Amino acid sequence: MLKNMRNLYKNISLALASTCLVFMTGVTQADDIDIYYNSNSAIPGTEPLVMFSLDWRPNLGSTACGGSECDFLKDQLDSNGNPYLVAQASYTYFDLLRAVLRKVMDPLEGLRVGLMLNHDYKNNCGGSVSSGCSNGGYIALGAQSFQAGDGNGAKQQFHQFLNDMPTPQGNSSHKYQGKELFFEMFRYLTGQGIHNGHVGFLDYNGYPESGSSSSNSVNLDVENPSIAWDSNVEDGSNYISPLQAGGTCSKVFTVNIMFQVSQQDSNSDSKIEDTVANGGFGIPVSNKFTDVIEYLNDADLANGDYGNVGDIDGNQNVTSYFISDQNNNTTNGYAQAGGTGQVMELSEDPEGLIATLEEVFKQILSISTTFVSASVPINAFNRAEIINNVFIAMFKTDPDGKPVWTGNVKKLRIGDVGDGSGDIQLHDALSTTTSAIGADGRIRFDALTYWTNSLALPTADPDENEVAGRDGRSTTRGGTGQNIPGFLSGSPGLLNTNADARKLLYDDFTSLTGLSSLNADAATAANLQTSLGVATLAEAEELIKFARGLDVNDEDNDSVVNEARLWIQGDTLHSRPLPINYGASDGYSANNQRIYLAYGSNDGFMRLIRNTSADGAESGEEVWAFMPQSVMGKLPALKLNAAGTGHPYLVDGTPTVYIEGGFIDPFSATTQDVFMYFG
Repeated sequence: MLKNMRNLYKNISLALASTCLVFMTGVTQADDIDIYYNSNSAIPGTEPLVMFSLDWRPNLGSTACGGSECDFLKDQLDSNGNPYLVAQASYTYFDLLRAVLRKVMDPLEGLRVGLMLNHDYKNNCGGSVSSGCSNGGYIALGAQSFQAGDGNGAKQQFHQFLNDMPTPQGNSSHKYQGKELFFEMFRYLTGQGIHNGHVGFLDYNGYPESGSSSSNSVNLDVENPSIAWDSNVEDGSNYISPLQAGGTCSKVFTVNIMFQVSQQDSNSDSKIEDTVANGGFGIPVSNKFTDVIEYLNDADLANGDYGNVGDIDGNQNVTSYFISDQNNNTTNGYAQAGGTGQVMELSEDPEGLIATLEEVFKQILSISTTFVSASVPINAFNRAEIINNVFIAMFKTDPDGKPVWTGNVKKLRIGDVGDGSGDIQLHDALSTTTSAIGADGRIRFDALTYWTNSLALPTADPDENEVAGRDGRSTTRGGTGQNIPGFLSGSPGLLNTNADARKLLYDDFTSLTGLSSLNADAATAANLQTSLGVATLAEAEELIKFARGLDVNDEDNDSVVNEARLWIQGDTLHSRPLPINYGASDGYSANNQRIYLAYGSNDGFMRLIRNTSADGAESGEEVWAFMPQSVMGKLPALKLNAAGTGHPYLVDGTPTVYIEGGFIDPFSATTQDVFMYFG
């Protein structure tokens, strides 16, 4: 075994000379979005629900696209063959924003999108549908499913609404009344009575829609019906909740485009502070928009207590993103209260604006645990057959926008359904008759996958639907992550030579083999300080400890930093596990073939995992892991793990191998070289 390991180390070092480590720029981020956007497996009613809000202020009327920076929006066509931005003599920022939203939303599917807007503001006018009164916010468009090809016309309706809105001129402005706008959304989500939804007599300075003259006695739905509230989500004086039918486990988000901070938003405080039974929050909100944002982020709006929405499985809380031209304590406070960590930049550059909105949707559509493609090994003795092992890579994003995402690889087996039909299903370690896959196409919560030590699993979290003694679909239970050396026994070790330590390597072409041990010692720190991008040797050594999996940040607050972190393995976002079958060598047999699994992850490592031991016992152990120096500069961001800083890509590509002779001959006593390539 050691001889073969040395050969494999050697072969990887030789292959590194021609390996192209590709790190994710804008082009590759489009690949991420393709993964999420093109997922069409959501059960109707469970798709993420996204409510947009737009700050209607004079900033929308400012000049944009002064040079050629917007030309690509005029040259590129949407799925209907129309340019995102129609050629004209000059453009406003509203023109640019409309075009960017059309481009970003064009490929979207598998989510529901709505629009909420502020009315004009008149002091002490909350809840009063009377002449001359405007206040709070309204539901401009109820949430509708975005479909591929826009089969239901929801995208076109969204864009047409924005096109019908006038561009503010001069001092035209609707103050962003955050508390009241979010309270109206709360009443819509929970199917309660309309409060400020129809309070719009002064909206848009009475811009006439069909040549009509403005009058303070005419409400928005008469004067400008194309940009008024959505009566389709109303039933008499109440809203029709989008959560009440088929909303099991659906996630709710807001995406808020702001030019300034929330203002003049306290006219409905008494209604907001009323009891839950009377349609309020039951808490004081004083003058803080953040109180309302945080309440909605914490509350389960479908627990049976709010409005006419019953008790629905899962936690239907509201996560809020804020995109603003102001980055300050106030706007960052909004994002922190909403669970997204940090305000995002409202850029004047079209490409920057596209990148921001794409990042928001990428996060929204990847909140849940997601599979990368499963892998199945070929039988080394009969290449027309497959082994009944199935390896499934999983990852979970961080809801606060932190860079560290968790990942895992789990093993199931292919088996017969058992009804004589010849159909197959996936089995876990507990049953060869029951499918390990739930109705939603993911591993069942109560499944126990192979490799997992059920006795060593942490306490199950019922809020995450975890089951005691089972790892199921959780990325941080069982699988290969549990079998990283030192994870269960106490510490992954400072040095490769420590007992039970991980065997970690990096590319060091000053050595004879081209590889050196990634040890947390002074010599290695000195060698890697430049690649790690830190100022001192102490910082470099600390980063190596973090990379090895030590709890240097004391994540569990037990004042012990030389133990294993709560979870070590990073996400396998793009990396499909690659099975490599060495047949019956080194004590293995035709019935228990010597299979290893290679895959990369965004904690910076390419790993080799042992499937089974020579005696047939399940393993899943990390045999070795390799980190190229090229990715080490991203370790400081991973160690800091600050909210809202985005997700970095390290060793994220699917590996492939070149086998000398084309395939491994299980009957040959001659050592064959296997070259691994990855990016």
